[in-house]
Amino acid sequence: MYYYMELWIQYALIAAVFLSVKNMISKHLSDKYKYIDYLVYAISFSFIGVWSYVFATGYKPNKIENKDIIIILFRILIVFAVIDPAIYKAFKSCANPGKASCIINMEVILTFILSVVFLNTKIESTSIIGMIMILGGGYMVSYK
Repeated sequence: MYYYMELWIQYALIAAVFLSVKNMISKHLSDKYKYIDYLVYAISFSFIGVWSYVFATGYKPNKIENKDIIIILFRILIVFAVIDPAIYKAFKSCANPGKASCIINMEVILTFILSVVFLNTKIESTSIIGMIMILGGGYMVSYK
């Protein structure tokens, strides 16, 4: 019997596996280095990798709208000034990165709420039940 899995679910599962690996690496690095030290190397290697790809393949980046430059800069600010340091410090101060990840991944609920408010997606009863289960599971995993 063949079960169809939507493409977005396949990508999400792949992301979940690699996010788990990333979290274990982050825990290891956060125990050894300051966030800024990690950031210097991570951004430098990313810069080299992206531009190597662009030059090797001849890829021509599309022009983006000026208003989107502000949005991109704001996203970069949020990621590197708030989100990453908070995650890095959570892993550093928590013996089990799974517990920290459980709380961090409560963002699923916040993303759902924001999509209802700003994107006018509809609320389904199964989604509410799922969010309650996520909150309950997060509490059980993260607290004694």
